[in-house]
Amino acid sequence: MAAARRVFARDGFHRAGVANVCAEAGVARGTFYNYFDSKRTIFAAVVEVMMAEVLGVVVPIDVAAPIAPQVVANVERLVRAVAADDVGRVLFSEAAGLDAEGDAALREFYGFAIGRIEAALRTGQALGVVRSGETALTARCLLGLIKEPVFQAALAGEALDVEGLVAAVGRVLRGGILIG
Repeated sequence: MAAARRVFARDGFHRAGVANVCAEAGVARGTFYNYFDSKRTIFAAVVEVMMAEVLGVVVPIDVAAPIAPQVVANVERLVRAVAADDVGRVLFSEAAGLDAEGDAALREFYGFAIGRIEAALRTGQALGVVRSGETALTARCLLGLIKEPVFQAALAGEALDVEGLVAAVGRVLRGGILIG
């Protein structure tokens, strides 16, 4: 899996082959097929692991402690997770539009992520720390605030300014969504 992750991040899905993954892992082709049916199967497994890693960095907010710093800390962990070279390339470039199965997995991932953001917004509204308003579209906008700069940096072959992105998202949150 680790070898496939490196190969897909380096070469992309279409240029990578089972032979590349086997060479990177130092295993025979037969060994590969003991675990995976195809390149598409191992790619799906890599994408699934990456999605779990990204979603796993967000921790529940402790409502007894100051909320805004916890939100910013979650944003920073999330930005760092999606800004990893392999994650950004595979999730934002290689997995999108690959096929119906891949698109369904991405829809599920984004749906789950947006659902978590919406729930957090509603909870924040109930606690009086998030402005009232429509949460579904706001959740998509927040996801885009993180995803799009990461995607654009990867597309341009530029290093992402993680601290700058976290600061920018924090300013938007404090000035437009969070109260206080």
